[in-house]
Amino acid sequence: MRRLEYILTVFAAILLTTSCSKDDLLPDGSTDAPVTGQTQTYTFTVSPDITMEGDARTRPEEMPTRCFMQIFGNNVNLDVQPSESIENGSFTFSVALPSNTDYTFLFWADNNSGDTPADLRAVQYTPGTVAFAANVQGTLETVDKTVELKHVVAKVTLKTTTNVISEYSKNISLTASCASMYNVQEASASSFEGKSVSIEMTDAGLAANSEVLTTYIIPNPENKTVTLGAHEMTQAISDVPLAANTNVTLQGDLSESSSKWGNPTDAYIEKKFRSYFFDENDNPKGLLTGLSVYCFDKGNVDDLTSLMREVSRNNSFTLPTVTSLPVYISNNIYILLMPDSITYYLFYGEITFSITPKDEGSSYPDFSTVYPGT
Repeated sequence: MRRLEYILTVFAAILLTTSCSKDDLLPDGSTDAPVTGQTQTYTFTVSPDITMEGDARTRPEEMPTRCFMQIFGNNVNLDVQPSESIENGSFTFSVALPSNTDYTFLFWADNNSGDTPADLRAVQYTPGTVAFAANVQGTLETVDKTVELKHVVAKVTLKTTTNVISEYSKNISLTASCASMYNVQEASASSFEGKSVSIEMTDAGLAANSEVLTTYIIPNPENKTVTLGAHEMTQAISDVPLAANTNVTLQGDLSESSSKWGNPTDAYIEKKFRSYFFDENDNPKGLLTGLSVYCFDKGNVDDLTSLMREVSRNNSFTLPTVTSLPVYISNNIYILLMPDSITYYLFYGEITFSITPKDEGSSYPDFSTVYPGT
């Protein structure tokens, strides 16, 4: 009987031993796979990839100064957490989660100084700041815990190929459609609106081949137009290849004489108009028959047409041949033609200029002689 009892005891011990696997029970310090559901702690090292397509240089102002992490999984929805440390441009996060479970790890980094984002699926973006993101999916055991962040912004740089001095306005601006919201999980942007960045020139102006300004935006894939502003005028550049992780340089003639400027403000038209009829002391430049009388060849309206085209920056402007109604130029400027007397009246505010064609053979100078600038 004792022999039978001993055999049964050994068999029970063997049975208990073979029923336990390394997946179900591991001693502390084991290098084998952890028990499913057992909490494990891992460290993520997150670094930004500074290089952008079209610009390989690295500048201190393009480095992120903060980084955030958010984790989603089965019955897991953790709050956004900031990095524990930053060293040599890399951010460190430590996480303790159940093992062998699939998770989504979202990362966002920028150089903003605002509040911590509440949700990385709806990050408020500040135009002009750099921003990076990454979306990593997998279990804690299999996911790569060395994460590389990519730019979600485009860098836009404006350069001038000419010297720039403006007597009308020292402001130079760049406007583009930019997102104010970004979803890291979907890698998508939303809430687009026009955002502007500008500089004020010094009295010395800008030197040719110099960089005027630089900004960062999350670009709108449906609107790739960039609008430049200077000299109280604008010019729109369409189909600019704006995309995330891309540097775009716009360069060209930014001087006032460039024919690409258009849409002048009323302030520009007013100043330009006055510069033709008044000197720097605001005294009328009128000659001959009166302070507000200007002469040009009879029947030739080219000089007047050229003046109005330049003042209004409208190359298609033409004087009507016969009319008794004012021709609108700006809020303050109208032209009224009186064909019977061949007299042209320009109304500027409350001032009326009578432009009288000179008779053939007379000694009156023509309009372009009086104002060689036209």
